[in-house]
Amino acid sequence: MKKADATREKLLTEGRRLMWMRGYRSVSLREIAQAAKVDVALVSRYFGGKKGLFEATLVGAFAIENFEAKSHEALVDTAVSMFVSAPREGDEPSMMRMIAMNAHDDDVGDLVRAAQAEQLQQPLATLLGSSERAALFMAAALGLSVAEKSLHLEGITVASPHYESQVRHLLETALTYPA
Repeated sequence: MKKADATREKLLTEGRRLMWMRGYRSVSLREIAQAAKVDVALVSRYFGGKKGLFEATLVGAFAIENFEAKSHEALVDTAVSMFVSAPREGDEPSMMRMIAMNAHDDDVGDLVRAAQAEQLQQPLATLLGSSERAALFMAAALGLSVAEKSLHLEGITVASPHYESQVRHLLETALTYPA
């Protein structure tokens, strides 16, 4: 890998980690450059600025590893597996956290919503045969993520022996909407 490619990749990695975890507005270019151990001017060189870097982090942001769901059951199985095995500690960036921290942002919210629609929502609607079911499925997943990470609801915790069945029930219920 050429030095330029390695530098670009370091900036992408640190930009993704910091801006997805803390939000676009809460992170400075200087902070990203320091974390990547490069000169701050290189952000403009490779990405045209902070917004360009953020936009670059969205490439493939909503891709789900090994996601080739051909049925509702396979979709639910994949989503349940993601919730059950998701890292709960550290500063590992996640799609759900990125949405929560950035979809409402005045500067980059439109980018997040457009990427989510193109990369995830439209394929879900095609698979489910309904944009309404796809929206409910996404709302259920996001709601669960927010409830788990922000509200720490006692009835739904990863430590619960019922967690997997609760996640499955919630997501399957979203798919039963008669659209």
